[in-house]
Amino acid sequence: MSELSDNLMKQLRFITQASNAFMHEHKQKLTGQQRVLAILLHADHLNQRDLTAILALRPSSLAELLKKMEQNGDIIRNEDTTDKRSKLVTLTAQGRQKAQKNADQKTADYSEIFFKGLDETQQQQLSAYLTQISNGWPDDLQQEAQRFVDPLDRLQMMQEMHQSFMAQYADPENLSPTQLKQLKTQMRQMMHNMHQSGHHGMHGMGSDHCQHHGGHHTDFNGPHPFKKDEWQDF
Repeated sequence: MSELSDNLMKQLRFITQASNAFMHEHKQKLTGQQRVLAILLHADHLNQRDLTAILALRPSSLAELLKKMEQNGDIIRNEDTTDKRSKLVTLTAQGRQKAQKNADQKTADYSEIFFKGLDETQQQQLSAYLTQISNGWPDDLQQEAQRFVDPLDRLQMMQEMHQSFMAQYADPENLSPTQLKQLKTQMRQMMHNMHQSGHHGMHGMGSDHCQHHGGHHTDFNGPHPFKKDEWQDF
């Protein structure tokens, strides 16, 4: 490691630790339960296996987390009629109120304070440089870094993929069981390929919203690429 790259790593570490402290102080950093609430606020009635993929958690870890949330009265879980092996996770009125409160706190312009030292052009340049850094990583590091992708960005990617696949059918609201199975298989394979190739990375990060498309529940039950749980605050 050269002296220059060593200093850059120290600067990045300093900025990262400072940003984490700043986000925590201003309630911008969500706990595990709050992340689930945020996802469901954008896409309620979500299949539990989809939620596992979006949050990059082991199924057992998510099941434990959802059990606590259900006991707290924030969610309910019902059988998914399109997938007997999983359940649909739905916000209660209490859970929706909590999720909206968290969302309102995150709309404050705290990021403007943090990046006050850079004008808009400089912020765009910084964003481009950060993307170049992640693009230059070796494949194994890019794949490992997928667990740091923001869950809302991962949700949006899944929803856009779902919308793209649904566009293949003339009457997407009335798919046959065979067509649904084919759709799920295609999406599982594509998601698996994206994880294996390190796709997404920092591209498209920072999305402000996600759209929930219809009542279809996509299934991402391919091999799980994440070996570690991102949140330890259950």
